[in-house]
Amino acid sequence: MQRLLFLILGVCFSLPAMAQDSLNTGNGDVTILYRNEAEGGINLHSNGFGITFKRGWHITGYKKRMLDIDIVSLRHPKQYKQPNPYYPDSRPFFFGKLNFVYIIRGGYGRQNVLFSKAERSGVEVRYNYYLGADLGLTKPVYLDVLLDDPYDSLLKVIDTRKYDPTDPVQQSVENIYGPGPYFRGFDELKIYPGVYAKFALSFEYSGWQQKVTALETGVVLDYFPHAIPIMAYNRNDNLYLNFYINLLWGGKW
Repeated sequence: MQRLLFLILGVCFSLPAMAQDSLNTGNGDVTILYRNEAEGGINLHSNGFGITFKRGWHITGYKKRMLDIDIVSLRHPKQYKQPNPYYPDSRPFFFGKLNFVYIIRGGYGRQNVLFSKAERSGVEVRYNYYLGADLGLTKPVYLDVLLDDPYDSLLKVIDTRKYDPTDPVQQSVENIYGPGPYFRGFDELKIYPGVYAKFALSFEYSGWQQKVTALETGVVLDYFPHAIPIMAYNRNDNLYLNFYINLLWGGKW
């Protein structure tokens, strides 16, 4: 009887410690609701790529308020690289491209759980929606242009110029040797404000309760009151619909 009493007391004192270890390590069967979440990662979309960041606050066990931030590039569907056909050592360039375009998105939304993660090796399925503001930034394209040498008619010299479709020299592919320095023109940025809406499905599959590893896929619609000038000889739209995939890593606390 005395041995049985000591055994019961030992089990009673050890259970709280075991439960505490389970809560601290996340290795037990207890599911902890963390109220905060943050993750960042890579964004790939139909017409570009970039980086993304998200911050979440739990409203209930199945709903979150979400902050959404993207910084992505935007290419025109008609742009493509081509070399100068008369100079084999020339570098390919975008003929007719006026500006490189980057979009900064910032908005708020909600995330709702569709299917909870049954166990550590499972997948939690969520749907997300966001609304927010766009900031479109344009950086002019510079090209290395071939000009006649004023001292020798058989030679060409290279001059770096901002692309201008009205410049007679730049209207012909054979007069362009390749792209100019990429970082030239960042002091000439122009801003195009807009708005965006986004809807996505998110699949969270981390094996640890305090970690986030997720794949998010969906559609994003960007609208700019004034069309962003990307190309010189093609129509520039002010409405862009893109499909995207985010690869996300982060944590909870």
